[in-house]
Amino acid sequence: MLKYVLKKFKAMSLFYVLNGIIQILAASLSVVYLQKLIDKLPEANSYNEVITIIIVYGVLLLVDCLLSYLDEYPYRMLSNGIYHELKILALKKISKIDYVSYQGKGTGSLVQLIEAGAMAGKNILFDFYMNLFRNILPGIIISLILIGTYNLEIMAVIFIGYVVIFFISNILMKYLYKIKDKILTSEEWLSKHFIRGFMELVVFRLNKRYETEINKIEQRSNSVVKSKTKIRMIHELFFTLFALIIIIIKLIILFIGVGQVVKGDISVGAIIALITFVDRIYSPIAILNVIFIDYKLDKVAFKRLEDFMNLPDDINLRKGSPIQVKEGKIEFKNVSFDYNNVPILNNLSLCIEGNSSTAFVGSSGAGKSTIIKMILGLLKPTKGDLYVDDSNLSKVLLDDYYDDVSYVSQDAPIFDGTLRENIVFDEDISDDEIYEILDQVQLKDFVMRLPHKLYTEVGEKGVKLSGGEKQRLAFARVFFQKSKIVILDEATSALDSINENLITNNLLKKCKDKTIIIIAHRLHTIKNVDNILVIDDGKLAESGSFESLLAKDGLFKKLWDCQVKDHETELLNS
Repeated sequence: MLKYVLKKFKAMSLFYVLNGIIQILAASLSVVYLQKLIDKLPEANSYNEVITIIIVYGVLLLVDCLLSYLDEYPYRMLSNGIYHELKILALKKISKIDYVSYQGKGTGSLVQLIEAGAMAGKNILFDFYMNLFRNILPGIIISLILIGTYNLEIMAVIFIGYVVIFFISNILMKYLYKIKDKILTSEEWLSKHFIRGFMELVVFRLNKRYETEINKIEQRSNSVVKSKTKIRMIHELFFTLFALIIIIIKLIILFIGVGQVVKGDISVGAIIALITFVDRIYSPIAILNVIFIDYKLDKVAFKRLEDFMNLPDDINLRKGSPIQVKEGKIEFKNVSFDYNNVPILNNLSLCIEGNSSTAFVGSSGAGKSTIIKMILGLLKPTKGDLYVDDSNLSKVLLDDYYDDVSYVSQDAPIFDGTLRENIVFDEDISDDEIYEILDQVQLKDFVMRLPHKLYTEVGEKGVKLSGGEKQRLAFARVFFQKSKIVILDEATSALDSINENLITNNLLKKCKDKTIIIIAHRLHTIKNVDNILVIDDGKLAESGSFESLLAKDGLFKKLWDCQVKDHETELLNS
């Protein structure tokens, strides 16, 4: 994944690295020319003898300054671009991920995982690798070469300093690694609980759960804060030890250098240059140790993102036989489906004729929603085959298939945007056409009363709308889709009986040349469908028209009688 991102930013990355190397070279050579100037001044008889050194010194400083300015553009583009590119890759993954794998991820945990993983990936690629090849390695190599031209003994002292620093950092890193893993787990837990606390206000408020939830979050949050503080204190301990080592090395250089100055083996300017190079050579080492520790810790977070990115894809979204649904006939042939080794469908065979309306009924957990998700291509049969027209759905290109399928679920998928966007997205459709459809789903009067009408923002998941309004809005979207198969998964559950009957009958009339599939809980809404399939324990229990099923003493008749009794009880109680 990082290789893909680096390839995308290849040209800018090369410019950024080369620019940094030239900066280091210019800055280091400026120290050499400053040393030459210091040594030349005592013996110079005129200004002309040092003017060339001053000019070269000035040019090197100007080059360093100019390149520092030019750094800003690639720095911002790369640091922000890599981060956002990783998040876009995660979204692309969502677009093609296998549905069963996706179901195992909670929204809060997933958001935190992607956020932390993208930031970690940016840190690994930009803060570590680019820093390593642009600043650290060039800085160390150039400084060592220049120090070697002055004194080999001092090079030996610097090497010993390297060994001590790496030894300390490796000890600290093992301890930090464990703390980081604990923090990431806790942050994903916190994200999940924060999001559910924000999104499910009614559930938590009415069940008086907020106090308990907040207490749990506070305890976990305090643990995270303490762990992050501990990591920072360990970092600061490293810097303190590092500063002490540099002080010791500088003192050693002075002791060695002063003796050599007295002997005439080295100049005062050379001592000043060596002291300067110590800072220049150990600053990259300090940075290296810090970013190497961060790199190892970031790998923990990025590994989680990589694991998510490596989850299986639904290969049929990109590969398969092209399909154009013409009749809309759907046939299950001995289909079985297991979820986590629990059987949901058992050797199910049924046929839904094209250009017809079919309703699935049955008790909760009978397998109705699983059947719908299989028709949508989200779930794949464990055994058996599912055909649309004459095409095996497990072998078709789902991106083609979805051109001919509309789906409205019980929770009415409404996204954060305007009413208009939720109905027609960004299609070029006139407001008058939209109002005509809104009238058929009993929503026109409501929209006309709003200050901004079709351009009213509905909020995240349509939070500004009632459950019935959201479902009617989702129905309006279906009316604009040119699909051959229309699937309604308890899509009228939040509507009153009058609106439910009106909208359902309007849909049946408008879509009479389509295959309509309905999962219904309230059985009176499916009196006018062509065929009813009764599902029980993952099997087809019975099928037929509304009247023919009532005439049988079967499961449908029992479900109907229960609903009639419940309705009569409600009337008596009212």
